[in-house]
Amino acid sequence: MEVEAESTETIEEEKKDVKASLYTLEAAIRLDFEKAKKNNPEAFTADTSNYRKENGILSLKIKDEWKLLASFRDTLNAPESDDTEIREYKYLGQLKPINKYVVEGYFWEFYECYLVDKVTGKVDTTWTSPSLSPDSKLLASLSLPYGLEGLPNGIQIFKVENGGEQIAKYFEINQDEWSPYESYWESVDSIIIKILPINRISEINGIPKEEDFSYLRLRIK
Repeated sequence: MEVEAESTETIEEEKKDVKASLYTLEAAIRLDFEKAKKNNPEAFTADTSNYRKENGILSLKIKDEWKLLASFRDTLNAPESDDTEIREYKYLGQLKPINKYVVEGYFWEFYECYLVDKVTGKVDTTWTSPSLSPDSKLLASLSLPYGLEGLPNGIQIFKVENGGEQIAKYFEINQDEWSPYESYWESVDSIIIKILPINRISEINGIPKEEDFSYLRLRIK
């Protein structure tokens, strides 16, 4: 039993070392958040001219030609569907600096977002609609607000290479201490996250007030 305990401790220490090599989390204040929000460049462009729906299937312009994306097929209102099978896809717009369309998917007690390459049609998946760093080299995606059992809770960070040709998950923070609400890039490698401590959720009656929130600074290495 002692050997197993030592082994578990070693594993936990290794996990901490890996985390420390990727990022740091520190306390921030509301002023930091408001400043980042004010100065944050908006890379996302909302539009309605680059998509179509045909028989519930989303169609996007890939290499300037309309292409049906069979994996983005709605089942809403289909006679054979029941609640647990429901899925619906909505086109949001573009992340032009990295040449991606942004599509969101709604499912039974679940949601995720997709980045579709405008040239190759390649699809990358994120927890929610991501935000692009000022230098277009990183993407951040928050989880949904805390509540549904089994869903991730935290933030994902992706590396963007070759102008968007390659997107790879760098790390994700999935924990049960706080729930993210908003985030804004403070710099090319720093994000301010507006959070609600999990232990406050059960104490709050209704919509949180500003004084209920806390703030974190995520520094990416």
